[in-house]
Amino acid sequence: MRNIASALRPLRLPRPLLTLTLALLLALTGCIGKEQSPDSEPSESASAADGGDCGQPTVISTAKALREYDILRYEDTTENNPITRWARNKLCIVQTNKWMVTDQDNALSDRIRTALSNGEELPDVLFVTNHELPSLLRDLIDADRLQEMGSVFEKYAPARIKEAYALNPDVWKTVTLNGQRWGLPQISDGKLGDPILWIRQDWLDTLDLKAPTTIDELEKVMDAFTHGDPDRNGIDDTVGIAVAGQNTLNGWMGDVSFLFGALGDQPHQWNRTADGSLAYGSVQPSVKSALTRLAEWYEAGYLSKDFGTHDEQEAVALVTSGIAGIISGPGWMGGWPLGESGLDFKPYPYPHGEDGRIGRIGTLLSYGSYLFRKGFEHYDKIFAYYNEVYGSLIEDPKSDFAIGLAEGYDYRIVNGKPVYDFPGASSTIGNFFLVAPGSAPPHVMRGDSIERRVFNGQTDSYYEQKLAGTTSRLFLEGRIVGEQQAGISRPEQFVGPQTPAMSRSWRLLDKMEQQTFLKIVYGHSSPDAFDRYVSDWYAHGGTEVTAEVNEWDLESGLSAYTAE
Repeated sequence: MRNIASALRPLRLPRPLLTLTLALLLALTGCIGKEQSPDSEPSESASAADGGDCGQPTVISTAKALREYDILRYEDTTENNPITRWARNKLCIVQTNKWMVTDQDNALSDRIRTALSNGEELPDVLFVTNHELPSLLRDLIDADRLQEMGSVFEKYAPARIKEAYALNPDVWKTVTLNGQRWGLPQISDGKLGDPILWIRQDWLDTLDLKAPTTIDELEKVMDAFTHGDPDRNGIDDTVGIAVAGQNTLNGWMGDVSFLFGALGDQPHQWNRTADGSLAYGSVQPSVKSALTRLAEWYEAGYLSKDFGTHDEQEAVALVTSGIAGIISGPGWMGGWPLGESGLDFKPYPYPHGEDGRIGRIGTLLSYGSYLFRKGFEHYDKIFAYYNEVYGSLIEDPKSDFAIGLAEGYDYRIVNGKPVYDFPGASSTIGNFFLVAPGSAPPHVMRGDSIERRVFNGQTDSYYEQKLAGTTSRLFLEGRIVGEQQAGISRPEQFVGPQTPAMSRSWRLLDKMEQQTFLKIVYGHSSPDAFDRYVSDWYAHGGTEVTAEVNEWDLESGLSAYTAE
């Protein structure tokens, strides 16, 4: 698990990009092994040059946004590596990279916009993250640069791929505009980003406390962690909970979505209301109550005095350094960063409010989509490729990637058997797929999750053996605890392209929200400032945005279901 820490810690990615990265690495490969220098090369079969004769190959271009950890070995290159060689030998596809950029500072989206401005032809296939897609999709469609994918999908998608999308039809909303589908969205596993509570078990034991099951009980634990000297060093140097308040209070790690969920609506996202419409959570009355409670916690010292300047990784630093005893975040935190901290953290379900209400932010429907250049023709090849990779996500024993992605990268064959935990093991070779579905889609797999099976000692398949060999018990336990509360997740409901009113107003509205919320929690403004914020939000564009969001919701909802 050290490999994933070194890969992600320095990047300071926003929630969508970090979660996308984790989704690809964890879902395709189980997890990541230890980071050391490799001490030997793979077998000849793994590193051999192209073999066989497939006739005239099909050349398909893409764009590669390289990450710091996209490290190739054994003289492999971005266009000649185990993945590209597999594509040529298996499917007669030659992958080329029309553009090469670094995966930083929206470099790929900037490159796409430059191509639009210059009238430059796009690569055949582009992967655009959910972070960039909302602002790009409308511009690409208006420029008539994309292939509409609804009819293409119906013609070329294999049966099991069609089943996955039929079981998760809302994912099409992420690429729907004007009643048409403009891309092939990845389907998330529906649970990767769902947060739970991580609590210092040794502090609970020292203070003779039980894990909290209600918000009131959580408050008592935070009070003891703050004022009860849980580390027994005789110094008043601890806080109850680590919160990342720099951007939003329900981000991807260090969130307080459990408090908002216990009292009502999730802020900073669009939620489905009782009448079926969409409403922005941050202007709902229950959020005022949650901010008032959070302000009381801040005054009592349960939060760091500077929490409003902390991003997610700075919040994590509070717990890994022994200052804070609780943090909210996804179940995978049992690997990185908590599993590497050497501290005694344990995962626990979210607590409920006085009336039994409970809720949290939810995993997004999709963390990105494949877009295809208008005029591209080789969709038979694309879906054959997509189907092959998909097999490894649903634990198909016949998949070419059942053992692993590439010998010498994420596995080695020793005495005729695969070994996954070895010096230099890394699954980042998966970033060189031309197209990849992302995760095992919800509702497709039957029975217990692979995490639960492995936790219970089952290692019959290569998939189970790999997960068992590359993850910790704490990682598996965290994922299982997250599964236990699947029904309380409240994912973002507006997943479409940016509306015209959003383009004009959203930056101002977002700034108003951030400033008002922090002033209330810091005690610089009374909770009544929330009422003024709501009024200003609607007056400065919120009314128009709400109308446009609901127009999109009606349109995309109809298209998502009627086109099946």
